[in-house]
Amino acid sequence: MVEEKKLFQEVTETNFPKLEEAVLAFWRENQIFAKSDQKAAPKGEFVFYEGPPTANGKPAMHHVLARSFKDIFPRYKTMQGYHVTRKGGWDTHGLPVEIAVEKKLGVLGRKALSNQEIAEFTKQCREWVFANIEDWNYFTERMGMWLDLENAYVTYHNSYIESVWNLLKRMWDRGMVVQDYKVVPLSPRISTTLSQNEIADGYREVDDPSVYVRFPLKLETTPPAVREKLQAQGVRLGDLENLAILVWTTTPWTLPSNTMAAVNPAMDYAVVRSPSVGHLIFAAEAVERLKELHKEELEVIAHLKGADLEWWEYTPPFPEVCVELGVVQQQGEKRPDGRPVMHFVALADFVSAEDGSGVAHEAPVYGAEDLELARQYGTPLLFGTNEYGLMQVTDERGKFFKDADKGLIRIMKERGVMYHAGQIRHRYPFHDRTGDPILYFAKPSWYIKTSNFRQALYDNNEKIHWIPEHIKHGRFGNWLKDNVDWAISRERYWGTPLPFWVSEDGSEYICVGSVRELSELAGRDLSDLDLHRPYVDEITFVKNGKTFRRVPEVLDVWFDSGAMPYAQWHLMVDQDGKPLPGFEANFELWRKHFPADYICEAIDQTRGWFYSLHAISTLLYNQPCFKNVICLGHLVDEKGHKMSKSKGNVVEPLPMFDKYGADAVRWYLFTGSEPGEQKRFSERLVQEAQRGFLGTLWNVYGFFVLYANLDKPNLNQRPAVQDRPEIDRWLVARQQQLIQQVTAALDAYDARGAGKALEQFVEELSNWYVRRNRRRFWKNDDSTDRESAYATLWEALVTVAQLAAPFTPFIAEALWQNLVRSVQPQAPESVHLSDWPKAEPGLMDETLLTQMGAVVKVVGLARGARATSGIKTRIPLPRVLVTAPTEAELAGLRHFADEIAEELNVKTVEVLGLGEELLTYRVLPNLPVLGKKYGKRVPAIRTALAELDSRMVAKTLKAGRTLSLEIEGERIVLEPEEVLLEALSPEGFAAQEEGGYMAALEVRLDEDLLLEGLNRDLIRLVQQARKDMGLNVSDRIRLTYQADGKYRQALAKFGSRLQEETLALSMEEGEPVGFITEISDEEGSVKFGLSKA
Repeated sequence: MVEEKKLFQEVTETNFPKLEEAVLAFWRENQIFAKSDQKAAPKGEFVFYEGPPTANGKPAMHHVLARSFKDIFPRYKTMQGYHVTRKGGWDTHGLPVEIAVEKKLGVLGRKALSNQEIAEFTKQCREWVFANIEDWNYFTERMGMWLDLENAYVTYHNSYIESVWNLLKRMWDRGMVVQDYKVVPLSPRISTTLSQNEIADGYREVDDPSVYVRFPLKLETTPPAVREKLQAQGVRLGDLENLAILVWTTTPWTLPSNTMAAVNPAMDYAVVRSPSVGHLIFAAEAVERLKELHKEELEVIAHLKGADLEWWEYTPPFPEVCVELGVVQQQGEKRPDGRPVMHFVALADFVSAEDGSGVAHEAPVYGAEDLELARQYGTPLLFGTNEYGLMQVTDERGKFFKDADKGLIRIMKERGVMYHAGQIRHRYPFHDRTGDPILYFAKPSWYIKTSNFRQALYDNNEKIHWIPEHIKHGRFGNWLKDNVDWAISRERYWGTPLPFWVSEDGSEYICVGSVRELSELAGRDLSDLDLHRPYVDEITFVKNGKTFRRVPEVLDVWFDSGAMPYAQWHLMVDQDGKPLPGFEANFELWRKHFPADYICEAIDQTRGWFYSLHAISTLLYNQPCFKNVICLGHLVDEKGHKMSKSKGNVVEPLPMFDKYGADAVRWYLFTGSEPGEQKRFSERLVQEAQRGFLGTLWNVYGFFVLYANLDKPNLNQRPAVQDRPEIDRWLVARQQQLIQQVTAALDAYDARGAGKALEQFVEELSNWYVRRNRRRFWKNDDSTDRESAYATLWEALVTVAQLAAPFTPFIAEALWQNLVRSVQPQAPESVHLSDWPKAEPGLMDETLLTQMGAVVKVVGLARGARATSGIKTRIPLPRVLVTAPTEAELAGLRHFADEIAEELNVKTVEVLGLGEELLTYRVLPNLPVLGKKYGKRVPAIRTALAELDSRMVAKTLKAGRTLSLEIEGERIVLEPEEVLLEALSPEGFAAQEEGGYMAALEVRLDEDLLLEGLNRDLIRLVQQARKDMGLNVSDRIRLTYQADGKYRQALAKFGSRLQEETLALSMEEGEPVGFITEISDEEGSVKFGLSKA
């Protein structure tokens, strides 16, 4: 006998990883991604930029998070009718690569390599960057991200580097590039510049000096504000013997390089009389601490604000240094405007009094904040050490900087400026490869003058849509407001070489903007030149009688990545922005893909890639580089702890894909929390996501296929919607509503909102529509009704498949292939090639949606109430009382009362009138909110709330109005969110309430209701036995049984219903025969025998 061909492929138990492998094979064999790139795009181009990852490490779970959010919107936009270029990219320069190769080659320091060694070093770097490229390519495909990796841009390619040079040339010609100092961490004995990443793990607990040093103030330079305030407090300046400002530092070796003393302008400072040294000025907050430290009584005689002290001059502890170094001719030298060149009080917001004196010693050569302050005040630098950490001044000349502390402290004691010398235990960074303490040191660096464009950067940020919104004016906006010039040079071997050539006498610089320009300068064809070191360093040329050589630095990798909108297309333009000859096609490609409609990375990129993109486009085009950006929070473990291998809480992506499927991981990442929030992640949470949305959808899909294969509905000639039953028309309307909700959310880049709408729909599809309509799919002799049910459920599943396609591309494809392509071979080859669904206004029955929405809501509340009551759903209850917040919804509850009764297994449904109250309430203060505001008055508020009419309070708060109380003679007004309502069920009821909806089940039971419930238990027992026998859903059976106790009574009263539900042609009492199933408990026992009819 030939088995009749089934309409659909049978749906088996869920094995999502296996399903995904089959879908991947289908995509590969049929080149679905390539076809999506060729899909008609009537809406034009949607521009997406891929933030380039580095391929030298292995993909981790945070890459799944970023790549999921990068994948969803291009998929969505492609289905909507846009073309999306999904060009991959690889960030190949930078520190991680250098460190790995240094360790491999045993290189220590970056100044000791010959050209031959640099060539080997960069060769190794080139190989290392793609050490894990195959892992990345497999990972990207396996998680379902569509990305063109065959034509990816690579930052080490000559074409990319040349475009970067072109950008720098344009900035150079506009005067945006300058040379200045930058404080960098050095490993001093080898004078190697390190990054913060290289020293992050090198901190040690050490004992260092903690010294308080007097800087004697020059009274003739006392600021007018100080004179006025002292006079107002009855203090004569002339009476302040030995007046000095008290500075604190843990690095005495930096004091010879002091140029300023910084105070916080908003902080309070005290003028203090010290029995031991005369008069001191330091932070008022530090007075008690210094009393204890120096073991003397300190008398506060006046108060000043930090802002009052600005420009007050002092004598530094080593006044001879500034003259010795040739910076000034004499200490105390003035500028043309009469201000001091150095050694004065400056204002800085970063100064605090948590430790020390609240007066910071400023040695700008050794601190980034100090250097920035020196720039603000135009103060020169004093280099007390060289870059090898050797002292250049004082009697400690020639000593290693850390070894000079003791001698300098001795000198200051001899000079009478040391107030207190002690020790402090704190963390200080060391270079793990030399063991040396880190020297922060100002070295010449190349800068882009972004500070000149601070307002433009901020204004262009106003045009960007940030998700989450607070990043715009918070983390990113504040970064722009406080913008400092961009240090773009790095002392490294592996990177984009800076295209700056300098004459041998240092008098002239030339910025080269292209290989063609360099060829013309060098007088030979350099088109085959590798633009990396050491090859580019070998190119010299003569101009105006001078020989020019390239500067040794390479470019900051963040400029590399920020240049991708231009360099990925090898953009080459002149100063007017017009394409250079031969680059016209590149120009058109760039213009088509600029600016980006959408980018996405983690929150740390606000000061990385997001900023470099924004800065380059603002400086060169005065417009944003991207229109919409999702800024992702970091992944942590389920308890909120940072993931690390040492803690053993790292979750690897590929094992998760192999166990639960990539769709489950993606779905959790989209819907688990808002994208900008810190996201908790664990295997359990992925498992829940798989069981929830995906599991429910798969069960509904499996239900449909199972019965459709039996009944073979004609899905190509579906009944007109207006001719279908009301429940079907509701689902069709709900489907239109879902399309609107998901589309609106995705248009707003709200992936979670769209996912939650899908989740809610699938929940209603399963636990309302399918539950209410099971019998229409089998044992239904009404063919018109049956066809309507199949058509409605099929349409819903197809719509869900399309709407879920950007989220869960694998399961969506599986549903599409089986549900659509099986019955409509002419349909698009893939769900991802189909057009995004559009809501049909004519099918949006708002009245029906409102009414059924209220029904679904109260049924959900009633189910919750039954669960808390402990009475099983299968036991009927006498009645349920329900209400809703509007008359239209109450009408729906009345209209669908029979459906509510059947669904909840209650005998009657009573709909309360609008405003009719059944519940009483316990009124409580919302302690987390009220506690901070009212403190000790909270108990009195609690008592007052308890005395109020709880129903009146509930009515007031539900209307959004405030609540007025009189507490101890004072009128207090409480906002609705400051009060909690705890609903109390009346006697004999189990009730739940939410948002104006309420369901109260009467939980009194009589004998008949109990027997009816037991009969339902027996129906379930027989249905499970049918499954265990392997029967088809349409197979008939014969039953034999033996029973006693309540079960016997239940069968006597409701046995006919059991026969009907289980397709039993007969049910006879006697010795059970056939397949045996039985139950025995406190209600009695029963034993059934099942035989196929």
